[in-house]
Amino acid sequence: MKRLATIVLCLSTPFFVKAQQIIKGVPSPESIVAYKDGYFVSSIGEKLEPIKKDGDGAIAFVDKSGKVKSPKYFDEVLNAPKGIDIVGSRLYVADIDHVKGFDIVTKKKIFDLDLEKSAKLLNDIFIVNENLLLVTDSFTGDVLSVNLSNGTTTKLGVIAGANGILYDRKSDLVYVCSMGEQMKGQGKLFTRKLKDNGSKFTEVSGSPVGLFDGIVQLEDGNIVLSDWQNLSGEKAGFLVTYNPATKEVTRKEVKHGPADIALDKANRKLLIPQLLDSEIVVVGLPK
Repeated sequence: MKRLATIVLCLSTPFFVKAQQIIKGVPSPESIVAYKDGYFVSSIGEKLEPIKKDGDGAIAFVDKSGKVKSPKYFDEVLNAPKGIDIVGSRLYVADIDHVKGFDIVTKKKIFDLDLEKSAKLLNDIFIVNENLLLVTDSFTGDVLSVNLSNGTTTKLGVIAGANGILYDRKSDLVYVCSMGEQMKGQGKLFTRKLKDNGSKFTEVSGSPVGLFDGIVQLEDGNIVLSDWQNLSGEKAGFLVTYNPATKEVTRKEVKHGPADIALDKANRKLLIPQLLDSEIVVVGLPK
């Protein structure tokens, strides 16, 4: 009983209760990734229209002090960019029905996967290695792997309202959190083996339930999800921690609309794009 109490206490430690920094100046920030002395942030645009091809999206660069150094780092036209990730000096982004890649140094586009005939709302991405990327489609539910060398795709499965995705290299497990059928907040956490072609997505034991957006994995193996509760943003959001070993679930309230969360591992920070308020909240992780 004492051990259980200790586990619950550790999981509920409020490392994300008080913001250490609030960054403003990027409209409708959806996803964020740490890079050297700053952060790249996907901006849906001044108008929060996540499925409209209006050309007002961008990838911004913000330094660690919170100053927006470049509101539009790449010249490429983007519509409503969402999930972003980096491998080496290459940044990849999901933009409705395209996956695009850019060279951070030259700022040139180096990859453009056109999925207009099949994709409806590409959302989160995770880079497994320099040749393989994972991406979700929240409208079709498709979870895809993308070969970055030749642009071919493989369907890993279908999950209603699929959103945040990550890959745990130690266990070979792909984790996907969802928003549920018709995005009504009955989403759950699913997993499957990446390298096992016969593996299929199954709900994790003791899965939390919510309208999940982002997902990260902490050093101790715990999974943290961002939960909107509902799409209207009328309710406060939550950061939900799931322990794969004990199946314990804890929740901490945050502002409404927590989007695609990320980790700044080098500086032990959790990064929370607050989509509805055009803010990025930075909080410290325990040492």
